[in-house]
Amino acid sequence: MSTERLKPLGPNEISGNAKNLYDAVVESPRAQGPGKQILIREDGSLCGPFDAWLRSPGIGIHFERAGMALREDTIMDAAVREVAVLTVARAWNIDFEFQVHAMVAKMQGVPEEAIGQIARGETPRFERDDLQAAHDIARELVLQRRVTDATFAAAQKALGEQATIEVVTHVGFYQMVSGVLTTFDPPDPSVDVPAPHLDTSALPLPIDLYEAASTTRAVRKLRADPVSDDQINRALKMASFAPSGGNRQPWQVIVVRDAAKKAKLGELYAPLWNEYAAAGRMFLKELPEDKAAPTERALQAGDYLSTHLAEIPVICVFVFNPALLHITDGDLDRPSVVGGGSIYPAVQNFLLGCRAEGLGCTLTTLLCHKEDEIRKLLDIPSDWGTAAFVPVGHAVGRGHGPLARRSVENLAFQDQFGTPFAGS
Repeated sequence: MSTERLKPLGPNEISGNAKNLYDAVVESPRAQGPGKQILIREDGSLCGPFDAWLRSPGIGIHFERAGMALREDTIMDAAVREVAVLTVARAWNIDFEFQVHAMVAKMQGVPEEAIGQIARGETPRFERDDLQAAHDIARELVLQRRVTDATFAAAQKALGEQATIEVVTHVGFYQMVSGVLTTFDPPDPSVDVPAPHLDTSALPLPIDLYEAASTTRAVRKLRADPVSDDQINRALKMASFAPSGGNRQPWQVIVVRDAAKKAKLGELYAPLWNEYAAAGRMFLKELPEDKAAPTERALQAGDYLSTHLAEIPVICVFVFNPALLHITDGDLDRPSVVGGGSIYPAVQNFLLGCRAEGLGCTLTTLLCHKEDEIRKLLDIPSDWGTAAFVPVGHAVGRGHGPLARRSVENLAFQDQFGTPFAGS
């Protein structure tokens, strides 16, 4: 944050309930030994959420007690507790919270490799089922707002009923703490905390569905920086939830990372784009400058994509099997579109998944013109076709943002074509 939202309070600046809360924190087990320098700065002010709670000590004292109860009055293993907290801190991108609990987690026997994986936004695979259950419950709660039946069943088996309840409660408590920390952004401790720092681009905060849908732009300027398999896997899982006729899911995805194959896709793409862009720029000559400017910017972004396609870390190629499509408009006197209804919802879900992962992406179909060459390049069976190509990477510059679209009143009709929709 650019400005200090709360000036830290020293012990000489407080009294009454605030002083009682201060003393409770200073005298608690968490502030003893090495923890003292982490929670109490050299000037005596408190780190973490405690300084904010000093301004509302009536509730702050209860939160402090609740935090201690979650440490002292639960049956869950300390390592289980710390894995849950680390997962919450990672999802909220709270560096201080993650660093402090990474130290504690290490002391409680959580493998350093797993701590690093959580810090990088990856999914660790624990040898201990109880640690895996704590991580999976915490991750689903903070990112999906629910726990799947499979994850719940695994937690019940690994943790038991009481500890499962305690883990869920712990996640809720530390999300509240994370909200305090991200809102007031208190200063760091007076000493360095020897623990992993978070890559805040690796795992963004959960995003509201309406915000995601209204800001998922076609991001064509993408960096060569790596994109993790975990991020692609989560976005593909989003794609898997898309509807399709008869729930057949007549599509597959080829995740192309191979440099030579991406280079060949770039070679095939460039002349197709150049032809498309030239036609677009011819059209722009007929428009006033203010109306032509947005399209010219989009064409320039397309130029960038064409030039750098081989450097983009991932290109996801959506392919489909026509035999699995029930094409109800195939005999009509117009181009058939119905088959795409079982394919493109999955592509859109994938785009939204990339948006939630903080990744730039765009949908292009130009390479479908070169389907025969691409079949050979990617070993696609002869009875499968290409439907979409989605380059994925970290955006150059801003990336996603608000979309300009026609209003509902210009898109929707009431009961018959041409009659304005009453709801708009």
